[in-house]
Parts: sequence; C-alpha cells; structure tokens
Amino acid sequence: MDFEGEYTMQPASVQTGSHDPDAVYPDAVLNIARESASVFQLKRKWEKTPPMLNLAPDFQRGLVWSNKQKSELIESILMGIPLPLIYVKEDEKGVYVIVDGKQRLSTLFSFINNEFALERLTILKDMNGLRFSELTPLAQNKIEDCSLTLHVIKAPTSDRVTFDLFDRVNRGGTRLNNQEMRNALYQGNATKLINSLALNPGFIDATEHSIPSRHMKDRYLVLRFIAFSLWQQRITVDLDTAVPLDYKSNLEDFLGKTMRFLNRLPENDPLFGIIESQFDKAMKLAGSIIPKGGFRLPSPRGKKRPINMAFFESFSYLLSQIDIENPDYIIRDVYSRLLSDKDYLDSLTRSVDSGKQIDTRYKIVNRLINEINLC
Repeated sequence: MDFEGEYTMQPASVQTGSHDPDAVYPDAVLNIARESASVFQLKRKWEKTPPMLNLAPDFQRGLVWSNKQKSELIESILMGIPLPLIYVKEDEKGVYVIVDGKQRLSTLFSFINNEFALERLTILKDMNGLRFSELTPLAQNKIEDCSLTLHVIKAPTSDRVTFDLFDRVNRGGTRLNNQEMRNALYQGNATKLINSLALNPGFIDATEHSIPSRHMKDRYLVLRFIAFSLWQQRITVDLDTAVPLDYKSNLEDFLGKTMRFLNRLPENDPLFGIIESQFDKAMKLAGSIIPKGGFRLPSPRGKKRPINMAFFESFSYLLSQIDIENPDYIIRDVYSRLLSDKDYLDSLTRSVDSGKQIDTRYKIVNRLINEINLC
C-alpha cells in the first residue's frame, strides 16, 4: 500500500477498505444500450474531425498485439467467426470512448489503412503476406461490412456504477483502477492540469517521493485536492443541474463532475492558474514547515505508516487558504492540534469518504483557517 485510503481507487465491488456498505450504490441507475455497427461505420466515426470514436485511452496498456494476433483477428472475420462484444462509454458530446475492444478496432482500422500485412496464418495460408489493398473485393467487403455488437453506457449511469461494470468486463485482462478510468474518460483541461501538478517538485518532496506514478496514484491524490478545494470554495458547478456542486457521499460522481467542470472551461481560464498557485503554495509550506513525514499519521508502535490520503487532501487545503506572513509557528501549532483532535483523526481513518466524515474534517479545517487568517 502506497498510501492510506488506496482502496478508494478501486471499483466499489472490489474495495476492501473501511467503507459504508449501505452507500455503495446510492443511485444504481444503469442505462446501457445494445447497438450494431459495421467496421466501416466505426472507422468513419473515428476519422471525423473531431473524432466521434475515441481510441486514445490506453485501457489495455502493456497489451499491444503482435502482428500474428492482428492477423488472426482478420482471419477470424474472413472465416465468419463472430467477434466478442465491444464496450463503450458515451460522453456528453456523443463521443464513444472505447473501454473494451480497443485492440480489435485499432487492428481493423490499421489493416484497412494498409499498415501491416497478414502473417503466420494457419488456416487461410494463401493470404499470408497480403495487405488490405491486395485482398479480393469480396474479402475487403467482408472486413468492412463485419457487424460488431456494442454495449453503449449512457447517461445517467453514474461513474461509480460505470467503473464497477468496466472492472467486471476487464477481469480477464488488465484491471484498471478508478483513476485510470477517469483519466481516459475525461481527457482535456482536467487531465492536463492534474498531470502537471503531479510533476510539481514540491508535491514530490512533500510526499517524500513515496507516491508512485504507476496506476496514477499520484494523480489521484492531486485530483482529490483539486476537487475538495474547489468544492469548499464553492467554485465547482454541477453541469447536470447548473447549481454549485455538492458532495453526496458518491466520490466517483463527485470527482468525475469536477473533471467535467474543468474540461468545460476555456483553456486560458484564470482558474487554472489559481489552482496551480494554491497547490504550489500548499506543497512548499508542507515541505518547509511541517515535519518530515508530515502527511503520515502517528503510529502507537512507532512504525512508519503510509501517507494518509484524507490528511493530505484536507491539510493541503488548509495550507493553500491561509493568508498571513511568517506562518511557520502557527502552522506547526495547528498541525499539532489536528493530530490531537479525536474527531479529525477519526474522519481520516474510518469511512473517510462518507458525507458525515467529509463534513466533520472540513468543518474542523475551515474553523482553523478562519482562526489563522484573523490573527
């Protein structure tokens, strides 16, 4: 475990940490449509400007097919063998984000574009060495007209339910955590900002180089800071209702809506600079003032604990909001007070993402922010 609370990155169905079992699916609405489309139709959607089919998310990282595997897929189509289902998520612009089936579609589009030749076929051996343009018109039509079955996940399916479904689909392959899924589904301003902040030297130092970039664990911590900070400042707007975003014990929905909000802003919106400035300020103060290991909770046996996710997110927010000169002594005092506050510590260790615990820790943090800024 790289940080306390890491289990919250997993789909609700596989979380093993402390959470409220009655709140796993508070709004388990699943809207999934079954559609059919030919390879040619999907390729045309992919080639539109902007594309209406998104193959960019690397859902199958590390599983790039060999030419033999690609060739066998083409061979299967030419032999009339049905292909497995393809799962996609429809975003708010109607773009289909491919979740399961990326390798198959990439292979088909690539072959039709003459980017590789068939090789090592064991059944249709006479086709070895041929590219798409060298096939007979009948064989070309078989590939382009091949009908694929898509399961399209549409609104109002929540991110929490969506991620659980995707996890079930991918259990036979590379299992992705929720942040990896979010990073693929919400490409845009949000992912650019998160990726940039995860490389902030102050963040890397303050977390003691202990939060790895693999599986986007560092970006998950950064996104939590952004989401809860914007929420506390009442900046984020719920695009579905056009009212300030509220937290309703559904973390995946909350984080996804935050990313959607950021993606809707113009690229040069001043809010991005404000977020960067607040994050940088918090990380510098954390690195220079609080003790080494400052985002780790004390252990009664003196054993070094991992960085605590909820402590990082809430205390960083406090640091980003203070507005006084020479804050060293005050911050150290507040740090000690927080670590002796039973209610605050409880909110960091039990049901950390429940509405009650979130409300508890931010009430405590906001009270301290007001005290500091009035000094």
